Amino acid sequence: MIRGNSVIHDPPPFVPLPDNMFNRQAHPSWHGAYARCTQLFFWAVGRHPPPGTASYDMCSRVLGHLILEAPTELGRDWVCKKILNCPDEHALARLAQKFIFTFIGAFKASAARSLSSGGDSALSTPGGGEGATSHSDYEEKRMLALKRDAYRCVITGALDPAFATGTAPANTRFAATEATPVIPPSVDIRALSRYAGFSTDDPLCDPTPSFYRLENVLTLEDDASGEFRDLNVWLEKIGHADQYQIVTWHPSTLPASRRCATAAFTTTDSGTRPVPAVRYLRLHAACARVAHKSGAATYIDALARDITSLTVLAEDGSSAGVLAAALSRIAGA
Repeated sequence: MIRGNSVIHDPPPFVPLPDNMFNRQAHPSWHGAYARCTQLFFWAVGRHPPPGTASYDMCSRVLGHLILEAPTELGRDWVCKKILNCPDEHALARLAQKFIFTFIGAFKASAARSLSSGGDSALSTPGGGEGATSHSDYEEKRMLALKRDAYRCVITGALDPAFATGTAPANTRFAATEATPVIPPSVDIRALSRYAGFSTDDPLCDPTPSFYRLENVLTLEDDASGEFRDLNVWLEKIGHADQYQIVTWHPSTLPASRRCATAAFTTTDSGTRPVPAVRYLRLHAACARVAHKSGAATYIDALARDITSLTVLAEDGSSAGVLAAALSRIAGA
């Protein structure tokens, strides 16, 4: 990709799994599970999965990178146990396909709903089930997050024009903002909480969790919110304070000229306006890295395009896998 007089190289479509870095004696389950992932890669040579499903080599990368990117050791233990419990390579591939929707597709479903409903999709889940919240509750949390975040998008620094006072500097960008959940209501929070190593008393593990707690909310402008929900931009912890590096995978995603290098969270009232919880941001970042390093983000995006353009099932049945995957995505979201 060329911009101006400079050349910006597009990232690779995926990152191959590195050699097994886990010590067999110190962490036998981690070593054994990761070995299953690399074995799946070699088993995949010359084999083709059902139409519409992820390739077997992608499945190996999804599982391997889930191990490598686990936010906690408890989460790594959980995913390794799931892998080791698979009796054969076909079961491993099915597990990977399930995890693609659990850890990647569900986030992207949140982004798609946001686009289709003008940005307010996360106010409730379909049918008003788990994670549902009223418009008044959303507005209350949005105002609290706005005040905490100085009425600016934490990724681009854009100031919400509704709260601009006095004369702003000449280079100030203005954009309407929204309250964006770090972990959206569209996810399977039970599975994600195990991968993240959340304690059983974590608020998101409640039987009816509120996804609009201030610890799980960022103030973002529309473009940044879409990219964040779509796992194309994420925050990685740096230093000891609540400071994060803003990371993107593709250079065209919110170009550096439009986004801040870092995001720092502060509050004058931790009881009413707590800062975003690092455990939620780490989980979101881990899912984003797995999505892009495995290549599954591209697979989900292509699947979404196929679903959008699919109006009549092909007579040879080649589109049946796409439809099945779509139904799985809807059921899991």
